[in-house]
Amino acid sequence: MLKDRLKEARKKAKKSQKDVVNAVGITQSALSQLETGAVSSSSHLPAIAKFLNVDSYWLQTGNGSSGDESLSSLLPVEPWDDETPLDDDEVEIPFFKDFSFACGSGSINDFIVNEKRKLRMSKSTLRNLSITKDNAVAATATGDSMSPTIQDGDTIHIDLGRKDIKDGRIFVICLGGLNYAKRLYNLPFGGVRIVSDNSEEYPEINLTAEEKETQQFQVIGWIWQIARIERW
Repeated sequence: MLKDRLKEARKKAKKSQKDVVNAVGITQSALSQLETGAVSSSSHLPAIAKFLNVDSYWLQTGNGSSGDESLSSLLPVEPWDDETPLDDDEVEIPFFKDFSFACGSGSINDFIVNEKRKLRMSKSTLRNLSITKDNAVAATATGDSMSPTIQDGDTIHIDLGRKDIKDGRIFVICLGGLNYAKRLYNLPFGGVRIVSDNSEEYPEINLTAEEKETQQFQVIGWIWQIARIERW
């Protein structure tokens, strides 16, 4: 429980309740309520975690450490830049400002090799989804056709190895020389149904097998993760 993690973290850091109150700005009463379990949440928890040198997510949820683990095994998150060595469970994947090149203006592999921007990704995450490092890329989404699922500026993670349409999944596609993120559905005789989540402004498109050829329809890859940073 939060109260137990909080007391454990404070004692491990050798801090009194008064130390926390003075450092964080929380009232003595509010801190006591957290430590007795009278309340189970507070906007001050991230600041408390930082002061006690423990992970904020662990303090609030308990995830990342078992109940009987020592806090000495919890390490603070360290900042990193391009010069920071990769951890054993990390890989770097290409991060594109957009994915417009995917519609035939050159080889995707050439663009991947030449892209200098990178995102760090857990090997175990990719392994659990059966995504190879060579097929993992990320890009910035543009437009609002898939709103609210994908919003302008979100980061989308794409598996270039999964191109077979599974009904209802979101893919990056090329259509008529332009790229889009869309939900796809199989239609009889090789056709495809292309659906936007913002259906009021972007009606769905149905293509026959022949129309897929004439309109240069191509599946680039499956979008397996959407990341969003909230802005004030």
